Amino acid sequence: MSTRPVDTSGFGAYAGPVLRDGSKYRFEIAAHHLNGDDRLHGGMMMTLAAIMLGDAAREAAAEKQPGARVNALSLNCDFVSAGEKGETVEGQAEVTRATRTVLFISGELRAGGRILMTATGVYSIKEAENT
Repeated sequence: MSTRPVDTSGFGAYAGPVLRDGSKYRFEIAAHHLNGDDRLHGGMMMTLAAIMLGDAAREAAAEKQPGARVNALSLNCDFVSAGEKGETVEGQAEVTRATRTVLFISGELRAGGRILMTATGVYSIKEAENT
């Protein structure tokens, strides 16, 4: 699979660009992503996690039922380390459990081999509407 941009429309546009290559997501920390201590802002990491886990949820739901939509029910994030300007953040998300109507997903963000954040999310699957 080749590298492609992830849809970061709406609020997510402030986070981009986020690239995806297979199951890996990639993002470069720029000056506008930093907090007052010149470290990657925690809200930015949470936004990346929401983009990454949401993308994985949409993909898993579409495999179960083409046209299905997902809604986030919860997103829990644990900060482990700080990212620095210019570093490349890499992330991965995986579905850890799937039922007919709910997906459980976990993921992590890393930079230079360090874990920056871990995240778990729960997403509901909404059946495609017949039109």
